[in-house]
Amino acid sequence: MFCPKCGTADQKENTYCRNCGDFLPDLTKKNNLAFGGNTPEEQIKVSQKLNLLSAIVSFAVAILLYWAHWGKPDVSSTVYMAATFLLTIGLWQISNYVIGLKLKKHFNKRKESSDNKNKSAKKQFQSVQTNELLPEAELSNVVPTSITENTTKNISEKINRKSS
Repeated sequence: MFCPKCGTADQKENTYCRNCGDFLPDLTKKNNLAFGGNTPEEQIKVSQKLNLLSAIVSFAVAILLYWAHWGKPDVSSTVYMAATFLLTIGLWQISNYVIGLKLKKHFNKRKESSDNKNKSAKKQFQSVQTNELLPEAELSNVVPTSITENTTKNISEKINRKSS
């Protein structure tokens, strides 16, 4: 597989390019990545949204449970355990959200470094306009294309040889 961004050959599908770091999806198969993301970066974005949403819902339900049942007699301890469990889930989802932010920063940093590397490589190999022209070719000592060219007439001539 060739990288569609930089053209580097012999790449494996569903990996990152060895030259530019761009994600190379397998175009021959249907996308099997979860949550509808085509690349790991898109999956992280979707996962972050789900983490944030589930954290907000967990905190809201836990607060509602504590608010509705705090200090009332005959409340089962399982209500407080469920609220505590929901708070724990909310904290876990927040930590996953923060990890996703760090991963996004890592991907962006890697992409910027590969872009800078590609820009410097392009700058290095840009053509330069010069005012000098190459000297004219000297054709005085050029060997002809064939050393037997125009020599077939010598084959039919009779050559006299003296024997000794």
